[in-house]
Amino acid sequence: MPESALLQSISILQQRKAGKQQQEQCLQKCRFPPRVENSESDGLEPECQERVDIATDAEDLPEGETNLREVSEDQWPDEEGEDQEESQDEIEEEPQQEQSESDEKSDEKAPPQRCSVVRRVRSNSADPVALAQKRVQRLMAARRRARRDERRDKALSQCKFDTVNIEAFRKATLARLSGNDLPQSSLNLNPAASLDLPAVEQQTSKPSRRKIAVVGGGPVGLWAATLIMLRHARRVKRMAAGSGATAAKANSGFIRGADAPEIVIFERRAPEDHCSRRNVRITLDAHTVALLNKHTKSNRFVSGMALAEIESILLEQWRRLGGPKGIQYGSHINTPQEVAQQDDWDLVLWAGGRWSINDATRSDLDCDMRVGEHEEVIVFEMRNFAPSKRQGGKQMEDLELLAAADLTFSAKHAAEKAVPMDSEVKAAYRIVLRVGQDAQTGEPLCWLWFMGLPDELKAAKAAAGPPSRDHCNKCHESIAAALEAELDRLALLPESSEALPWVRRLMAAAGALQDRVMSPGEVSGRWVDASYWSADRVVCSLPPGPSGRIAPMVLVGDAAMGKPFYTGTTLNVHLAEVKSFSRLPVIRWGQPSGESSSQRRASRFTLSADKAVTAPFQSYEDRYQQLLLRTPGLQRRAPAEAATKGKAAQIDFT
Repeated sequence: MPESALLQSISILQQRKAGKQQQEQCLQKCRFPPRVENSESDGLEPECQERVDIATDAEDLPEGETNLREVSEDQWPDEEGEDQEESQDEIEEEPQQEQSESDEKSDEKAPPQRCSVVRRVRSNSADPVALAQKRVQRLMAARRRARRDERRDKALSQCKFDTVNIEAFRKATLARLSGNDLPQSSLNLNPAASLDLPAVEQQTSKPSRRKIAVVGGGPVGLWAATLIMLRHARRVKRMAAGSGATAAKANSGFIRGADAPEIVIFERRAPEDHCSRRNVRITLDAHTVALLNKHTKSNRFVSGMALAEIESILLEQWRRLGGPKGIQYGSHINTPQEVAQQDDWDLVLWAGGRWSINDATRSDLDCDMRVGEHEEVIVFEMRNFAPSKRQGGKQMEDLELLAAADLTFSAKHAAEKAVPMDSEVKAAYRIVLRVGQDAQTGEPLCWLWFMGLPDELKAAKAAAGPPSRDHCNKCHESIAAALEAELDRLALLPESSEALPWVRRLMAAAGALQDRVMSPGEVSGRWVDASYWSADRVVCSLPPGPSGRIAPMVLVGDAAMGKPFYTGTTLNVHLAEVKSFSRLPVIRWGQPSGESSSQRRASRFTLSADKAVTAPFQSYEDRYQQLLLRTPGLQRRAPAEAATKGKAAQIDFT
């Protein structure tokens, strides 16, 4: 390229750059004109004449409207305190319009001054994008508050007439319209006096927080308290000292709302015994795992984890929600009446387990326990397994694979091979293996559920009675040896004659299972009544408290219903039911009125005090009754006394 052409290109680029700089300077002067110290003269520069015309056009605007540059400080939209300090307005006074001719002549000689009109100038330190974001955030917060108030009003309107006896009111209205049994008070012009409606007392004092008691610090009790408090709390993150997920978690907390209730968990166990059941593993389905991880903001819940791990994660979350007084250890509460006498509770959640309430108390509360399908089975507790036969395999992994395998086929095949049976009659054995871990040694610990036992064996067991504690705790070298000891106790192994055919088939099945489950060296057996149980109802009312108030009580967890342990689905059902319970309007918003339902005056058109306190929970009671109808095993067949024989062998997860 010639040198002349190169110099010409450079000069063109310099001219363009200078033009851009001049244009930016003009725009800067138009947007942010300098403040005028001397506003007595109204001489104007030509570049300000156009802005003066725009500012002075406000006189021609209709009444009620004003120019943006003439808006006073009190009419400008309010900002945050920090924004107001950063964006203070600079207001300049207008020049006097009436001046003498001598002043005009002197002003002509004076140097031109910049326009001095009422103008709102933003300081350069205020970021327009940040201010706009703050305005949008305030607008969104106002909309959220409006939606929250709308949901609250809608929820309270739905349960407005929960305490009204609508059927009695309908019958009385029909009687009035027909002219029969027309009361003399109907001639009164005061409708409140004729209907004898309850009087509403004026509430002068500020309403106190609601009080909720949760009996039982197991997974269900901790889960219920956590969900209720999360309805009234907001998660916040504080400045972390370190970095990473561990520091963020350590510095995260919750802020409870003004209407948050006071929840207290009463746990019978000591603090060192809490979260210690590591020998029990729970099979959590995918929905339960997702639900727990969502509300705890973690990914620590998996299927097959120990019960102690579930309790520890929920307890850690509850300590941040409920505070140091959120759980009371060593609380030996035997009956719901003891809870009612401690304080004036607005709600009592009983999650103490299946056997935490005796039959007499259940009968008084009208929540008797009934038993559905039940079966007597033998459970073998196994330890000290043989090493894994796979190269690099682990005992726990192999046992978990066996738990998912079909062990029933191995038992039936060995029984038919030992003593052939008729084609029409087959063995009804059912085998279920549950895998756990010893809390002290950390070694594998398994339970083998032997179901479908012959009727002759069950009859002999009923005749001989329950075994002693020493007999149940005695360890044997194999599954067959433990079964043989039980048959010997029942006198089913005669020494002189050959054993019965069904006994030989049973022993053959036990020997096959011994080889199938990695040859355990320590085995103990016990009888267990594997049954489905359920209460007649889960919502009831407690006796009056210290001040005469009646509190509602709701049964949750194994105290309400349950399935045999080998099904592995009981805790999944309990957690799902508690989640639906936490969505009730009465849990989120409380009672519709400020006064308690027990303080309302009696009326023929209002429910009794015990029914009025349980009316807001009627939808949860209906859901529970539908669950009983959907589950075939929960058919109401016998009272709870029929299942008390297996009481000591049952495991509660509440």
